[in-house]
Amino acid sequence: MDILDLALALFFAKFLGELFERAKQLEVLGELFTGVIFALIMVYVPRINFSYLGHTFSYKMTLKGEAFDFFADMGIILLLFLAGLETNMADIKRSGKRGLSTASLGVSLPFFLGAFFSYKFLHFPMRQALVAGSIFTATSVGVTVRSLMEIKKLRTASGMTIITAAVIDDVIGIIILTLVLGTQSIFALIVGFFILVATLFVLALGPVEKMMQFVHERFHSPIALISIAIAFGLFISVLAREVGLAPITGAYFAGLLIGRTKEKRLITEPIQKIAQAIFVPIFFVKVGTLFDVRLFARIDLIYFVFIPIAFIGKFLGCSIGSFIGGLKLKEAARVGIGMMPEMEVALVIATYALTNNVFSGTRGSEMLSITITYVIFSAIFVPIVLRFIYPRSHSQ
Repeated sequence: MDILDLALALFFAKFLGELFERAKQLEVLGELFTGVIFALIMVYVPRINFSYLGHTFSYKMTLKGEAFDFFADMGIILLLFLAGLETNMADIKRSGKRGLSTASLGVSLPFFLGAFFSYKFLHFPMRQALVAGSIFTATSVGVTVRSLMEIKKLRTASGMTIITAAVIDDVIGIIILTLVLGTQSIFALIVGFFILVATLFVLALGPVEKMMQFVHERFHSPIALISIAIAFGLFISVLAREVGLAPITGAYFAGLLIGRTKEKRLITEPIQKIAQAIFVPIFFVKVGTLFDVRLFARIDLIYFVFIPIAFIGKFLGCSIGSFIGGLKLKEAARVGIGMMPEMEVALVIATYALTNNVFSGTRGSEMLSITITYVIFSAIFVPIVLRFIYPRSHSQ
């Protein structure tokens, strides 16, 4: 029933998205709450059986099939690809220093606070404390990018700082993950990272522009340019994954490269329509389905302290880092808010620690549950706050 799951998810994501738009909130909130509602349905609504014209139909919502996962994965990849398309390289250069200071403090402060709390108050052994701290380090900017796109603030100084810092903190987060979990050698990570950078540098010298120009001038199909651009984004995403980085980092870099070509103006709007109409809503519905009310019954209350620790660590670290980098206090605070969401890396670390017995006893399931709780809360909280700190009536 993958197709029926997709149909229901897409229909209700857009329906609730419209309701939130009419309430002067962001559409992404409607998509997230669609996932939350579906999560409740999957827990409390049994299999539905009904007959029609002599045929018996049976349906149980799962939202976990290969088709649903594919649509969700394509959603976040296309979203970051679009963010790259809409980013000006000059903006990236200007925000490079701010991005580095923002990412450095935005990773180190929540890591230190999480590890200190785990070691001092929960009495975790040192390695477990370091793993607990590393869970809340890497930002996932899918929610923030979507929100900034909706209110047309992605190209602001704070928006560019968020994008730059997120790319850098992905690298820092992978290094921390490597150190505390030993998933691969630092040498392999460094080599892989430089392979990606070298490949992108070579492509930036001309091959991408020539490829896009050739397709535009020689291909008869009016949509071939769009297909080739998306294929290129997927290729760089795979390359990023193979060298140990997040695929969305590769998608963003691919968007940056194609964004430098003259053909950018011909593909941005069509890809945006494809992504926002089909794939991106499914990704945010999937995020919402992580919510499970039964989690709360399985978590010792003291573990909920991780949530304010992670929020405060991310906000202060990123705000101070961007302020040091030259942003005004108000813009720095916007960066701090925008860098709060966490998702893929946090869930990977928590899941790995549970399945590989890094945490003992029930500690692993409690850490995974609190990580999921933070992911959901940050995904819902950040768009609401961004809507108010970037009022539509202002140009900045």
